[in-house]
Amino acid sequence: MKKFIFLALLAILVMGGFYFYAKTSASKPLAPFVEKVDNFFISTKKMLVFFYNSNPCLPDKSSEKKEVALHFKDGSVMIGELVEATDDRYVIYWNGDETVVLASQVERVSSPGEALVDKNNPSDEEISKWWPYNNGVVPRLTNRAVLDAEILGSKEGKVYLLYELEGGGTIEQEIERSKIENLLFKPVDNREGEDTEKILKDLFPKMSFYKTGNITIVTDSNEMLAKEYKQVLLNAYTNIYLAFLGIFKKRVPRVQNFVVIFDDYADFFEYAIADGVPAWAVSGYFSPEDKVLYLFNNMGEKFSEILFQAVVGESGRTMDDAVDYVKGYVDDRYHIFIEGEAKTIKDRFWRAYAYYKNVFNEETFSTLRHEFAHALFANYGLQNIVVSRTDEDKRDELIRRKKEFLEEKDCGKKAKLVKALMRLRSNETTLDMKAANSWLAEGIATYCETNQLGGRNDKWLFLYQDMVRKNAVNPLEMLTVYKMGSFPGVSSEATLHLYAQSWAYTTFLMDRYPEGFMKYQEMMAGKAATGADDLNWLLDSLGKDLREVDREFISYMDDFPEIEDPFVKHFERMYNIFNQ
Repeated sequence: MKKFIFLALLAILVMGGFYFYAKTSASKPLAPFVEKVDNFFISTKKMLVFFYNSNPCLPDKSSEKKEVALHFKDGSVMIGELVEATDDRYVIYWNGDETVVLASQVERVSSPGEALVDKNNPSDEEISKWWPYNNGVVPRLTNRAVLDAEILGSKEGKVYLLYELEGGGTIEQEIERSKIENLLFKPVDNREGEDTEKILKDLFPKMSFYKTGNITIVTDSNEMLAKEYKQVLLNAYTNIYLAFLGIFKKRVPRVQNFVVIFDDYADFFEYAIADGVPAWAVSGYFSPEDKVLYLFNNMGEKFSEILFQAVVGESGRTMDDAVDYVKGYVDDRYHIFIEGEAKTIKDRFWRAYAYYKNVFNEETFSTLRHEFAHALFANYGLQNIVVSRTDEDKRDELIRRKKEFLEEKDCGKKAKLVKALMRLRSNETTLDMKAANSWLAEGIATYCETNQLGGRNDKWLFLYQDMVRKNAVNPLEMLTVYKMGSFPGVSSEATLHLYAQSWAYTTFLMDRYPEGFMKYQEMMAGKAATGADDLNWLLDSLGKDLREVDREFISYMDDFPEIEDPFVKHFERMYNIFNQ
């Protein structure tokens, strides 16, 4: 027996010595031997672990286990429970057994979620929870492939990319803009975003949250509409980022972009009132204090039903009654003719309904793109537009009162709660803000309204041409008088005209002097709009004097064709539907 024990110990020592030699040797043929011995030791360890874990007198270690993904150099991935990790090996519980993996075979270790992301076609949940790319902004192509590359520039329908090579060095690529479906933006996960999301969930418990990269949509619209909102926002984000790439790529967003979209106008109206916003005057607004965009859907389910009943439903019922009445007074052979005429009339009402629906849809998305531009430029630190802020000790009370107001059904109590909210807001602290010029903020927002960014915007073009007819076009120097907000202190008509001219100047500068205009915005970012200084910064950036800029602007706008009043066009469209 002693002899057997001695021989066994000798064998273990010899095997151990050879194992140590093989382990430290650079000889590749010895690697299989090392792996077999490792597995032998693991099997022994498993028996001890089983005994240890099944012993009720010992502490439970199961909570310390961690699932990981091992990314091998050949491109494969192993996902399992990490048992042990050293400088030269990983022990992972995989496919019901513990397996040794040499560290030299592993390129990197990640979470299982990140490993499961299909980098060529990631879902919204995946890119929001596990960002699998080295770059914070990446192009997704129309074939759904995602290019993990830095965006260097965008010009004349082409986007220029820079790839980092694994072995070191870089390579550039040029790609057609038309081949890019949209950009993906890395989500921003920080305390401020978490707090905002918590507040929104508390205020709107019945709304759903849809997160896609750097955008979080909060809405009570149906899922189909939520997907439509997402696509509009992704397209707007992509177009704005590429058009203003020179100033955006040097910065990163400070917070997640939260967009709240109410399906019912009444709900939006109530919340806007609670927020101190004149709901009767706006269809959406960006709150710089909350860093949240609020909007209502012009074609929400309730309004769509009202529009349908008004245009199609009631007219259809009336037509059916009329048909039945006439049928009672004519021979059967005329019934088909009468029904055919009735269908022709009904089809006109359907076309009118489809036309109105399209108009209201475009109004919703135009407003969404406008306000989202405000949100993005503020988020990237390019335009500071906060003018006041509630004291921290009163912020919680304000949120509580908002929630109470939204949940209250009694009109009398609601009125009292509105007064209480107004009193709270009257104590807001005015900040010494470095706000962008009104014309710059609103000019960029109106420029971003169209589906094709910077496209001809007939609404503002008609109003600008109306200013020309009235000899009311302001010189650029006059526009810079307004420093904060949306041209405060002027009449409604004058406000619309100032919006129109801001759109016109921004369109002119983006078309003729894009680099100089970007340089000016770079100078304005984070600085106070002081009057003469900011105008001089613009002129210096353009390399022009004031009279020359005004003259070129007037000439540029004169080249646009005369636009018919949009309201007249709507009337003509409806007339043609019912009379052709």
